[in-house]
Amino acid sequence: MSRRSLNLPSARSRGAGEQDTLIDVPGAAVARGQDDGVVRGMVGMDTTTVVSVSSLPTPYDVAPEVVSPLTDKERSDLKLCEQALHGFRKALIVAGKALEVINRGRLYRETHATFAAYVWEVWGFKRAHAYRMIEEWPVAVALSPIGDINEAQARELLPVWKDHGREATAAFYRESRELGGGKVTAAALAEARKVLPERLAEPEQAAAVLRVAAAEGRVPLIAPPQSSKEPMEDNAGPDGAAAQKGAEGIAVLEAAAAQQRQIYDRLAGVVQEALFYDPPRAEMLLRELRSYAQRTAHRARPRDGKDG
Repeated sequence: MSRRSLNLPSARSRGAGEQDTLIDVPGAAVARGQDDGVVRGMVGMDTTTVVSVSSLPTPYDVAPEVVSPLTDKERSDLKLCEQALHGFRKALIVAGKALEVINRGRLYRETHATFAAYVWEVWGFKRAHAYRMIEEWPVAVALSPIGDINEAQARELLPVWKDHGREATAAFYRESRELGGGKVTAAALAEARKVLPERLAEPEQAAAVLRVAAAEGRVPLIAPPQSSKEPMEDNAGPDGAAAQKGAEGIAVLEAAAAQQRQIYDRLAGVVQEALFYDPPRAEMLLRELRSYAQRTAHRARPRDGKDG
């Protein structure tokens, strides 16, 4: 069997000798006139229309000095091009779900013995990549209200989803976008994942940890650290230095609070097991924990602007 395009199949089959000129809009596998309500509701687009190369306008130049409003034809061209791009942005969601339907329903069984053979011979990618797309599409759906993600971004967010859940992933991605000025690359997400602890006390801690890391300059791909040579806006002189120290203090307190929550969570149910396994060492560690907890509480008290 010949290998098809790597894109999701279009709504119509290609005839013999027909040139492959389709730019497949994800979700367009539903034939015109059929009920595509589920897919339409999921991706927010008309899935019954296939955008092909021939249906797109021939590229044309408009001089830079032209500032007049768009003509009716230009508005139509813009709408059609944006429809194609909108479908491209939703490719991960629809392609991933389509693969899951095919795999779980074994819809490949008339032509292929296994799902791995089907995706390789028909679509040209390996089984591992197909399963990764199946895992990633729910992540893309959950985060779409915040902003559409591509496959590379989904790949970096998937470990957060698996380790910390949907709400924490949403908080992490939302904070990443805010710190990045509305944009965040897959490489930046990979960098940001490294600052997350193994366990989170609550989903919003993912955002708090990321803010602290940004304040400390540990996620430069998302929030490049400010150069110390550049003057701080509205913070010149002694007042500016005090404000900078105050901001650093807030970052330290946020990090300390996040660590305390993590310690509290990790201690649940382990004390008795530790005492049973090695009583002397467990008692020593517990005494040290209590001592530092008391000292931390003492240092955390305001003392006329001085640290204890």
